[in-house]
Amino acid sequence: MTEELKRRRRTRSKWPLVILALVLLAALGGGAWYHYNQENFALRKFQRAQELLVEKNYAEAARLFETLGKKHPDFPHADEALFRVGELQHLYLRKDQEALLTFLLVEKNYPESPFSLRAQQLAADIYMDRLEDYSRAVVAYQKLIDQGVVDSDQLQYRIAEAYFRLNNFEQARIEWQTLLQLFPESPLVPEVAYRVAVCWALEGDHQQAAEDFQAVHAAWPEHPYGLEARFGLASLLEEQEHLLEALDLLLELRDRYPRPEVLEQRIEQVKERIDKKQDAI
Repeated sequence: MTEELKRRRRTRSKWPLVILALVLLAALGGGAWYHYNQENFALRKFQRAQELLVEKNYAEAARLFETLGKKHPDFPHADEALFRVGELQHLYLRKDQEALLTFLLVEKNYPESPFSLRAQQLAADIYMDRLEDYSRAVVAYQKLIDQGVVDSDQLQYRIAEAYFRLNNFEQARIEWQTLLQLFPESPLVPEVAYRVAVCWALEGDHQQAAEDFQAVHAAWPEHPYGLEARFGLASLLEEQEHLLEALDLLLELRDRYPRPEVLEQRIEQVKERIDKKQDAI
């Protein structure tokens, strides 16, 4: 009898442990099931948002992507969803301030994401082209260059362009000269060399500008910017009252210059000035 009682007591003492184990297994299973359902639900929403993009329902797509980021921040595509919100705001909904904040949030929340650099570049472009906040654009583009992104020559160009728009021609020239030094194989080199010459002219150093215009034309005689350099040199000569020399250069550009109507207008202008000068004599 005593042994039987002991056996029953041992059996009863095991039941709470068994029940606890079952409860834990049920909780873990329920949690896994809940997580699985949530992830599947988020994935379906993500796919639906992509379909809305194809349908060009941009506002609704943005709304759906945004709810994904807010309600499912751990969803594997949450970084892309947030990036798409900013992209839609920027490209289609014309909400530049909102897009800027969204792109900055992508950079902050998902710094290792492949969408982070893309968000940073679009944020820089918004500063530059939409908000005309050139000082912040310079900082944003420089940050991208420091991270070693591809196409850094184009970002360096944008930095110089930002200074040019600020009428800081000396710094613009320095930034374009930096591009020439760092990226000598860039396809932007002919244009950048021309823009350096333009900056010298705007800074008032006409001699250096003339030398650079001549160098650009000598290096790329039939390139559009080589021809622009020839036109720029003619403009310098006209400004310095060397009208006959200016006219010779302009006539030389006939049938070559990419903007023939502008060329003909300038030729007539220089001819008129020559005639007036002769009449005055």
